[in-house]
Amino acid sequence: MLLLLAASACGNDRVLDPVAAGDTVRSTGTVMVLDDGGGPQLCYGAIAESMPPQCEGLEMTGWDWADHPEHEEQAGTRWGEFQVTGTLDETTFAVTDAVPADDASVPPVEEEVDFSSPCPEPEGGWRVLDPERTTLETQEATISAAHRLPGFSDVWLDQTRVARPMNDPRKLILNVRVTGDPAAAEKELRKTWGGMLCVSRATVSKEELDDIQDELADQPHHVSSGVSLGVVHLRVLLDDGDLQQRLDETYGKGTVILDGAVFEPVG
Repeated sequence: MLLLLAASACGNDRVLDPVAAGDTVRSTGTVMVLDDGGGPQLCYGAIAESMPPQCEGLEMTGWDWADHPEHEEQAGTRWGEFQVTGTLDETTFAVTDAVPADDASVPPVEEEVDFSSPCPEPEGGWRVLDPERTTLETQEATISAAHRLPGFSDVWLDQTRVARPMNDPRKLILNVRVTGDPAAAEKELRKTWGGMLCVSRATVSKEELDDIQDELADQPHHVSSGVSLGVVHLRVLLDDGDLQQRLDETYGKGTVILDGAVFEPVG
């Protein structure tokens, strides 16, 4: 059995539904196959951009470089980019088909991040209240103060209303989210910030998000994760199609977003 993810929520240990090994899977994009003399392996994590490259990954069976001439070789290492199909278990990928990167059918990756402000426009419109406290220095000080707020979740700069120049404190909206009282947080931030400000409510604090990320990183077949804009973004080795629903049930909807997987089931 392939345990995709084990998680604990609210202190209750819970192992999410395992994904059965032996089913045919295909890489969602191209992956690097690399052999430094110890046998072919499928790279799915970080790849050192040395020459030749280096990586750690799954051992591969059924791979013969003679069948895949679309590869490079240097200093005894062979590597190439392929879209692969096969079966997966805890430590090994058994390849049954491989298509070189130039011939692979890979959907484009669409990444859209919403940096707009959730607050309604204030009466009289968005405007700077105190230009003397709307500088790069006061912006930095206010962001530092935001991180110290009880229940701090995230902070970002809304520059969607700005054409040019960017990064002008007088033309951006400083956004802060907290799990506590937004009004109390805004009062504290106004001690240093005179520019446009939106303080809104979050459901999960940055501390809690960091704990969730650490928890996920300890699970089998975690590939990568990070915290951004009040959300844990997760990439895993295999998604059976129901993982996002299970993450929502475990951590709360919108807390962990599945950004993708190296493999998906075929059919």
